[in-house]
Amino acid sequence: MAGIAQKGNGLGSTTTVVVSDAAVADQAALDAVSAALQSAGWTVAGIDGAHGGVMHFAIQGGLDASAWSAEVMGQALSAVCTF
Repeated sequence: MAGIAQKGNGLGSTTTVVVSDAAVADQAALDAVSAALQSAGWTVAGIDGAHGGVMHFAIQGGLDASAWSAEVMGQALSAVCTF
């Protein structure tokens, strides 16, 4: 039986990975970005990176972020990929 390709990851929502365009300074900055993404309607499914460096955020739900570039709590974010 052939599989059917569908947009999404099996959890119901499309996942978009966004990256910070500059270093996320510390835990307070990370918490602020995460809270702002959540208050905008996204679920933060994962975060990769370390304080003082660029970080990747896997976000689900919310608006279509596939061609997204935005500033969230003073942190510029750009879409890397959507699946």
